[in-house]
This record gives sequence, structure tokens and C-alpha cells, in this order.
Amino acid sequence: MYKHNDYEIIDLIKQGNEDALKLMVNKYERFIAKKIHKFNLAYHFDDLKQECIIILYRSVMMFDEGYNKTFTRFFEMNIERHMMSTINKFKRQSELKYFYEDSIAENVHALHEPSVYYQLHVDEIEKILTPFEFKVYTLRELKNQTISLLVKQCNESEKSIYNALYRAKAKIHAYFKD
Repeated sequence: MYKHNDYEIIDLIKQGNEDALKLMVNKYERFIAKKIHKFNLAYHFDDLKQECIIILYRSVMMFDEGYNKTFTRFFEMNIERHMMSTINKFKRQSELKYFYEDSIAENVHALHEPSVYYQLHVDEIEKILTPFEFKVYTLRELKNQTISLLVKQCNESEKSIYNALYRAKAKIHAYFKD
């Protein structure tokens, strides 16, 4: 499919040939996608693809034939290291979120009414929901609080919170559908 081997393309890229870089990106595009999916990071595909193209360019610039390794293996090693560090970064962010979840829930929620009809909407919903459903719905959907915080506040199981939320949404949907 490609007329040139990796070493010829690498030499052209190091000389500043942009067409050679485009050729290299096209050649390794499927390889990059395969690595992103291998690490189950498809939900960040576009961002990671761009990062991997940058890694491809850096790998080309750093590649030395003297180490007796193929460029594909060198690039693969660099990509896999990046994917592992990305996963570790996501884990650290998740741990921080878990550690500070109560603080986040207290400080990051809707503090103002988004429209002039907000209170009318809330009043209308309150008429059709039970008090428990109304409390769960307003805390979760209108104030963006987490389920774990609702479990603590309502002193109910997670399942009953989810059930109440489901019932509330179904009632609201049915009410406003007509």
C-alpha cells in the first residue's frame, strides 16, 4: 500500500517534509485507534488520537536506527506508556473526586434559578409527585447532587433513591406529555 518503508519516511520527516508526516500519520492511524481501544479509552478517542499523533511525531524525531529496533515497536512502546499514564491520571482524578465528594456536592450545585419559569415548574412538579419523590428529584435533577449524598440525606438505600427518581421522571414525562 505504501511505496516507502518507515526509515525512508522518517528521513524525509526529519528533513522537514510535511507530506511525509501526513503519510506517516495515515499509515499509523489504524494502529493508533487499535491501541486506544485496547486500553478501553474509546470514550476519549478524539483527544487521545491527537495526543498519539503528537507522540508519533516525537517518536519519529527521537528514533535512532542504531538501537536495532523497528520504528513500529518503538512507537508502540511510547504509545502504551502514554496510555498507561493516561489511565493513572484518570484514576487519580477519580480518587480526588471520591475524596472530596462531599465538599463538591455542597459547593457545586445550582445556586440560582435558571429562568423566570423555574419556580412555576417546581410548583407544578410538586403537585404530581409524592414528598419523597419530589425531594429526590429536586436534589438530584435540579441541584445536581450525587446519589451517594442523597442516600445519606434521605437515609434510604441507593435502590430506593433510583426507584423514586425513575418514578418521578415517569410521572413528570406523562404529565407534561398531554
